[in-house]
Amino acid sequence: PPSGKVVMELKNISKRYDDNLVLSNINFTVERGDRIAFVGVNGAGKSTLSKIIAGVEKISSGEKIIGYNVSLSYFAQHQADELDRNKSVYESAAEFSSGESRTRLQTLLGSFLFRGDDVEKKVRVLSGGEKSRLALARMLLSPANLLVMDEPTNHLDMRSKKILQEALEKFDGTYIIVSHDRHFLDSIVNKVVEVKNHSVKTYIGNVSEYLAKKKEEIESLKKEDGSQKSAVSSQNRKRIEAEERQRISKRT
Repeated sequence: PPSGKVVMELKNISKRYDDNLVLSNINFTVERGDRIAFVGVNGAGKSTLSKIIAGVEKISSGEKIIGYNVSLSYFAQHQADELDRNKSVYESAAEFSSGESRTRLQTLLGSFLFRGDDVEKKVRVLSGGEKSRLALARMLLSPANLLVMDEPTNHLDMRSKKILQEALEKFDGTYIIVSHDRHFLDSIVNKVVEVKNHSVKTYIGNVSEYLAKKKEEIESLKKEDGSQKSAVSSQNRKRIEAEERQRISKRT
């Protein structure tokens, strides 16, 4: 089901762990149809911000406003490790289904490479990649219009990444993905949010366009810095020339 036009608003959000400030006065709006990538260096606060949006992490100050008819589903790596080890792949997926037929469930699991007798495998015998695929399939069974995913491609092979890409391309709702995988993100996002220095900055476009804009910003700063140095150099030269004239005048 569709959400309202404004999916979520963050107003002056701050987050700290004891004396460690992670995010400071964040103002950020998620709109319906946004396909957002959170990028930044490790430890910048990307996962923390995604957890705040998902409601997993509490805020230290500020206000989070959830829009009309928003239904949220969250995926993080630890969820793959928290699957019930004694259930089969099919039983684990069926927990999250809302009355889907066995055929539809098997079709969805098949799209995540669980085919034939694979659906009867116990979770305890699955590899890390298989657990991630199962956790993603469970998430997509929820009737959500806002997906928040923290590093969903970890442990996924190229084929599984492609499957997830195709699923997201067909998804009608809104999503936020924390990832370092530029190749995975490039074709499926329309906004990039850089988390840096406790704050955020939004760039319109995909990751390649974001990197091009960052390069332009760096080159512009270098030119500006060069101009400032040139101005300082010119000032120093004039000062030295004036001091030399004074010295000559004094000697004369």
